[in-house]
This record gives sequence, structure tokens and C-alpha cells, in this order.
Amino acid sequence: MNKLSHNCLPKCEFACDRNLMQALWNHRAIALLLLLLVGLTACSMTNSDGSKKGTKISEITERPNSQLIGKTVTISGEIEKVISPKAFIIEGDRFFNDPELLVVNLSGSPIVNDSNIQVTGTVRQFSKSEIEKQFNLKLTQELAAEFRGKPVLIAIALTLTPEPGEVAEEPAPFIDKNVTISGKVAEVITPNAFTLDDEELIGGKELLVVGATGGIDAGKTVRVTGKIRNFVAAEIEKDLNVKLEPELKARYEGRAAAIARSIQILE
Repeated sequence: MNKLSHNCLPKCEFACDRNLMQALWNHRAIALLLLLLVGLTACSMTNSDGSKKGTKISEITERPNSQLIGKTVTISGEIEKVISPKAFIIEGDRFFNDPELLVVNLSGSPIVNDSNIQVTGTVRQFSKSEIEKQFNLKLTQELAAEFRGKPVLIAIALTLTPEPGEVAEEPAPFIDKNVTISGKVAEVITPNAFTLDDEELIGGKELLVVGATGGIDAGKTVRVTGKIRNFVAAEIEKDLNVKLEPELKARYEGRAAAIARSIQILE
């Protein structure tokens, strides 16, 4: 009996060792999976240029001494006031007490007052003398008093993101400017042209988009990147090397249109 027990001992030890190794391996696999998930989450929270995307303006303005100082972020909001071509105030999307942030525009891109915009830049602490000297700006004492001790965003990239109806109703500020516009496809007119509906503006005009490559269906939500131009059919046909339908020419001649460089279907 003792001999039998002695013979079984190595098998028992082997089984225990195997179970221990399996448990250790499982824990290691779980740890690796967790690290991978953390890495993927971090990647999803940053743009390709390393900036933190989806940052709210309030995250910057309400925590001026936070870890965002010195960081590159991407924010979206509405231009509240244009100070000069190189400076403006952007506000958040709250219904009340919208946070405001001073932006120094180093991108060279044009801006449109009261329009939506996406801005990528570096958060700094506001210093009137440093900003005026470094960026060749002249800021008023009133503005300096308003933003003293607060953060400022030094912008390196701007994207105008107006609503479709905003451009259709009042196109002049956007003509010959690059924009990114999102909206629902209201009508597919031809394989290379459709209209965007403005869900924000009730009863607003629809914006014509030219340059589609097919596969766009009515009701789809899309993001269009391109340039706003006056729709002059002869010029559009020549520049895009397309033949436009007579109906399209008659309906939209002289109106604003987005000449698409890229179209992304969102849903």
C-alpha cells in the first residue's frame, strides 16, 4: 500500500505543477490582454498627430492648472468673436454659461465669425506680453483683463465646420474656403451630386454637393470635406471634368455648392 502511494506521488506532483503552470499562463494572458486594451483605448483618444481628440472647452477653461497645460488638444465650438485674423474667442456648446477660450491662430487658415470650427493646438497659460511679443499680436487691456490667469490655445490647424443650411442661407463668408460639413443626404440628384439637409436649422435650405463618386443614398449621414464655390456650371464641368445634368444646372446655377474632395458615410 505504501509502495503504491509512493508510485502515485510523482504523477500527483506533475499534475499539480501542470495546473500551476496553466494558472500562471492564464494570468499572464489576461495581463497581456488588459495591456492591449489599455493601449487601444489610448490610441482611440488621440489623433494621428498625437493630439488629444474630443477635448471639451470646459476641460481647459475650468481646470487651467490641469495637466492639459503644454498639451496638444483638438476642440470644437463656435467662434464667438473675431479679434483679428490671428486671434478669436471660441465658446463651448452649453445652453447656459458657455465657457470661452482665447485662441491664437497660427495656422493661416481663414475664420468666419459665428460659425462652428474645429481647432487643434497647444494649451498655454495666458500672458499678454509673451503672446504679443512671440506672435506679433496687439491685445487690448480689456481682453488681457478678461483672460488674465486663464489658459489660451495656440492653434496650429483650423477646420471650418459650418452647418449645411448656414452655408446655403448665407454663403458669402464661406466662398472659396475649405470646410468639413456633416449632414443627412436629402436628395440624390445625379450619381455625382446630392443635397445635404440641415438638421439643426428647421426650414433651412439644402446645400448642393458636387463631386460624389456614387454609392450615396438618400437618408445617409455623411461628412463632406471640400471647398465652397458659387455654382457656375461651365466652370464646374471644366474643373472637375464632368458633365452635369441640365436639371442640375437650372436648379442651382449661381447658388453655393460644396465641391467635395472626400465623402465619408457616417451612418
